[in-house]
Amino acid sequence: MKRDKRFLPAAIAALTLTLTGQALAQTQSQIHRDAATRNVGNDTFLRDNAQAFYCNLPDNNNAIVLAARATNSIRVPLTQIFDDVWIVGSRYVAQYLIKTADGFVMVDAGNNAAEVQTYNYPALQSLGLSPSYPLKEIFLTHGHGDHDGGASWLLANLNARSWLGSADAGNKAYAPKLIDSNNLSPQKVSIGGKEFTVLATPGHTPGSTSAVLTVKDKGKDVRVLINGGQSMTSSVPQVAQYLDSIERTYTLAKALNVEGVMTPHIYWDGTVNKVDDIIAKGRGTQSQFVFGQEGVLRQLAVARECSAAWLTRLDASRQLPTWRFNTLEVVDASNVNLISAKLSNGWNDVAGKQVRFTFEDSSAGCTSATNNEGVATCASPGFAGRRFTAEFVGKTDNQFVDLPAAAQGTTPEFGGDGGGGGGCTIGDGRFDPMLAGLAILALFGIVRRRRGRARA
Repeated sequence: MKRDKRFLPAAIAALTLTLTGQALAQTQSQIHRDAATRNVGNDTFLRDNAQAFYCNLPDNNNAIVLAARATNSIRVPLTQIFDDVWIVGSRYVAQYLIKTADGFVMVDAGNNAAEVQTYNYPALQSLGLSPSYPLKEIFLTHGHGDHDGGASWLLANLNARSWLGSADAGNKAYAPKLIDSNNLSPQKVSIGGKEFTVLATPGHTPGSTSAVLTVKDKGKDVRVLINGGQSMTSSVPQVAQYLDSIERTYTLAKALNVEGVMTPHIYWDGTVNKVDDIIAKGRGTQSQFVFGQEGVLRQLAVARECSAAWLTRLDASRQLPTWRFNTLEVVDASNVNLISAKLSNGWNDVAGKQVRFTFEDSSAGCTSATNNEGVATCASPGFAGRRFTAEFVGKTDNQFVDLPAAAQGTTPEFGGDGGGGGGCTIGDGRFDPMLAGLAILALFGIVRRRRGRARA
């Protein structure tokens, strides 16, 4: 039988379409796993630590966790990490000792009573534990034994009460104070007189709780994140909770400008390496535990994509948008009349994004679209020597969640070609008496400074 050659292209196209659809369904997990790598950017520390551990299940690499668990017998000596915070524990799981005005607050309670009595109690004594300066309370990230194993001993011997997520609190001998695990919004709680912003983050356990608190680093206030629980299970509902918890943690960390991390399982994000560095070299001018807000948010974006990769592998029917981590940097700050910022991400999808420029102590602003290289430019006449913020507010559709990004800069006081061009103008482009006045005042200030320098 002679076949109609016209039939072949149509048949091939139909088969290709079918196979493409199947491939897309089969590779949802890989799409998110690839996104985790793209979100890492050039941060090799993040890649080798947080990404490796958060993605251990979709990578079929749970051996990395088992190897870390084998270090539980290797002690971490009492080490100061902030002005008012010390770490002690093992290379697998650690506790944090926080000094307040009138006593200690502890994060997690060790593996068991013997460990706490042998290591934590002497550490507290060396830092000034006394009847007048007691261990007041303990924040427990969750109810697993390697985190609350010493809570009963601390209650019986030091009268220290523990706080725990209510969903993990059943049948606990140490009768914890409860944090409502059903309230998924941030809650402010005073723990031992120290303000914690706690967030129920179920997934690792039903009662896992994360927190943000303020510590001192060389006299400066720094907000740090305590993760409630790191590893995922193989239960689809629990992994879905875990994913949601990471997304809410990201939102909280961004809103509170979190810059540091105090992870109980210190191998998970490379914290153990930070401890080693402090022991070897001492605390830096900025503590090694300060990652910067971009570093903290990037880590959470990677964690989100790793958990999305695992969830879509367990349940291939789920379709989740991909989180894309974006950065903005101020560029071309030499022209007094122009300001620019460049948007970048791991996908190089940076054209046509709206960037808003605002000036310090001014209602004036400008919105400009990025070009093919991701650069947005704004005219800034009359704003010489002024601080400004460039902000990409982000964008969400069915395929991507483009995360927001911002950068700050200062316009030069002098210089540039005076062209005043750019991708947009201040206001609506018409003559604005207020802005004209600002430009005159700025020019008057420049003249006065020049005259002052000439007299000097």
